Amino acid sequence: MCFLFISSHCHNVTFLRSKPLAGTHWLWEVTQMLIRRTVKFDKRAKEYTMLEAVQGLERLELEPSPRILNSHNVVAHLPKEIITKKTKIIHVIRNPKDALVSWFWHCQITDGLKDVKFADIFEAVLSDNISLPSHLDYLCQWSEFEQNHPDHPIKHIYFEDMKKQPVKTIKELATFLNVQESETFFEQVAEACSFENMKTFEENKEKMYPEEVRAVIDKINGELKYIRKGEIGDWKNHFTVAQNERFEGRIATFLKNKDLKFTFVYE
Repeated sequence: MCFLFISSHCHNVTFLRSKPLAGTHWLWEVTQMLIRRTVKFDKRAKEYTMLEAVQGLERLELEPSPRILNSHNVVAHLPKEIITKKTKIIHVIRNPKDALVSWFWHCQITDGLKDVKFADIFEAVLSDNISLPSHLDYLCQWSEFEQNHPDHPIKHIYFEDMKKQPVKTIKELATFLNVQESETFFEQVAEACSFENMKTFEENKEKMYPEEVRAVIDKINGELKYIRKGEIGDWKNHFTVAQNERFEGRIATFLKNKDLKFTFVYE
């Protein structure tokens, strides 16, 4: 999941919210283009306007309107003004299997854990032996938030919809953001934000990251790479039959016991 939101002392703010590795960087680029009415990438990475980043709040105070902020924090750790001011929230969702695979590769590449095995990540998640809430835990919290705040403006964006119907999904997002542009513009945004173009932009090292982010990545011998495949169904290349059965059982239990209404697309 992921979300964007717009600043505390300015009503013209959007909040992007997601569980890590759910498509945050992708939707960040799309939202930037819609808000700025451009098909050019913002050279600054989304970490510049991330709530939990070191110096994040200091930078946000200097951010011009309209502000597009983002966070991976759980609901309980978000600023209360997001609720009181009914800040628009874009909530990005990805199917849990592909999200888990994406996290595995993130650990290997960006977090510098080159020896970690997929089985290790899989078992850690199923045993709840991780420092962050699981993908399904995040969804449970957001479902509860919506039930408690039925009038809050939230737009759910599925990673898989963005992949299969990018123009349609971008148009729906534009409507939510009150962005009125031509069909051609939305098509250009979809093309500009294709995974191929985003990956090329990243590989050419045109993105600027905050110094504190670079320092941490260098310290752990990681790489600033966030764009890998962006495919639906890559989980099939990693899950064994037994792992898939166990994971399916966990998902089914969550959906039933927590009465979650989310629908996942796996291929």
